[in-house]
Amino acid sequence: MTELSYADANAGKANFEWTYNQLDPRAYHSALGDFDYAIPERAAPVFRRIFSALRRSRDADTITAVDLGCSYGINATLLKHDLSMAELRAHYASFKPDTSPREVLAIDQKIFAPDRARSDLKVLGLDRAQFATAYAYWAGTLDGAIAENLEEDDPSRQAAAELSHCDVIISTGTVGYVGSPTFERIITAAAGKAQPWIASFVLRMFDYTPIAERLAEQGYVTEKLDGVYFEQRRFVDRHEQAHVEAVLKQRGLDPAGLESEGTYLAECFVSRPRQDVEARSLKQILPQ
Repeated sequence: MTELSYADANAGKANFEWTYNQLDPRAYHSALGDFDYAIPERAAPVFRRIFSALRRSRDADTITAVDLGCSYGINATLLKHDLSMAELRAHYASFKPDTSPREVLAIDQKIFAPDRARSDLKVLGLDRAQFATAYAYWAGTLDGAIAENLEEDDPSRQAAAELSHCDVIISTGTVGYVGSPTFERIITAAAGKAQPWIASFVLRMFDYTPIAERLAEQGYVTEKLDGVYFEQRRFVDRHEQAHVEAVLKQRGLDPAGLESEGTYLAECFVSRPRQDVEARSLKQILPQ
């Protein structure tokens, strides 16, 4: 197996960066929706079962999740309001072109009002995209928004105070842009309570092993849902697909019958403190 940096693996991916930090989510849903972006919806049932197990393990009525790479709070929206990606795309496509971001926000504040969301889950969003995180916070889908780069810097005092409440870290497609430093800084901020669980959906083109190894140094055991793949989105074109297939082969993985069908695929990794794994295995939480 050949070691490949995240930057090299990312080199051939289509660039949707221009959609990530707009004043509202319309461009994001329009651009990614054209390629059936679906990983938040695919991940939601898994997250819900993990949250349920965590509540039982901690005897907690409410848990706080930190969503890495939260963008416009999409994971939070699906998890707290039981919506689908198709419903979200249709919602944002329904606005007339001359609708201002302020008007979009005002409507979202009504739709995603706290009294309409599930009460047993709080979500803090972490993303460098300041406009996107701010939008999600003011729309009400995020309970807190942290627009900082923890891959390079320690959290600010305010961010550390918010992260201290973390019970579980979730991500859908963020690994590959962030690595172990971000996870370690969140865990450090939450050191005053039980170590948070971590549930990461990782594209097969990215190696999760370095992160799992660093987490092991802090007493974590990482388990994977073997043989289960989650669609992220369709490839933009044959060039992007060829790049991903080449990366997979460099990693010693076979894309035949998987990415060769035209779709990015992710796997689910769950990292928990050793005592929690010994008490209940991942197979017990997520029976296949």
